[in-house]
Amino acid sequence: MKKNSGFTLVELLITIVIVGVLLAVGIPSLKTFMKGNQLVASTNELVSAFNVARSEAIKRNASVTVCESTNGTTCTSAATGSWESGWIVFVGAVGSSTGAACTGANVGTSCLLRSHEAIGNQITISAENMDTSTVVGSATFNARGLPRTVSGAALTAKFNVCSLDDSGATISSRAMMLNLTGRVRISDNAAVITLCP
Repeated sequence: MKKNSGFTLVELLITIVIVGVLLAVGIPSLKTFMKGNQLVASTNELVSAFNVARSEAIKRNASVTVCESTNGTTCTSAATGSWESGWIVFVGAVGSSTGAACTGANVGTSCLLRSHEAIGNQITISAENMDTSTVVGSATFNARGLPRTVSGAALTAKFNVCSLDDSGATISSRAMMLNLTGRVRISDNAAVITLCP
């Protein structure tokens, strides 16, 4: 007599129940993991923009600016301190023409070095001048790599990057600190992170 091999109905149901339990436990953890990765990636992209601006200012012996931008080519007209809509890095001070990329004939003039699009609605980035507690919409690095405000004053700033859940509450957060010498560092210290919703 020939023996049939395969799964019984009971074995199949048990397997389906086990897979269902694993998915029910794993999917929320996966969402949290993905949001954490998005927070780290957004912070690192912002840090990278400031590092590029500082190094290019020193290399070119010229002013290089990082500013909020909603269109990817020019700074926002009024500083909001909310950088999640995107930012740009360009040669020149705030108010310079920035539309063209830095290639060919326009390398020495005001030109766009880098552009970053909007992050999305689950991440907020708020910036504040640590000396005056006013919003920061831009930072211009001079030829020595020192950050300055639009008026030319020395700038120290903090950028709070906050990951939000579906209801708008903060899940996790990080801060990027810009010091007087133009160096940036990342902090997870809750006492520093004060701009999250």
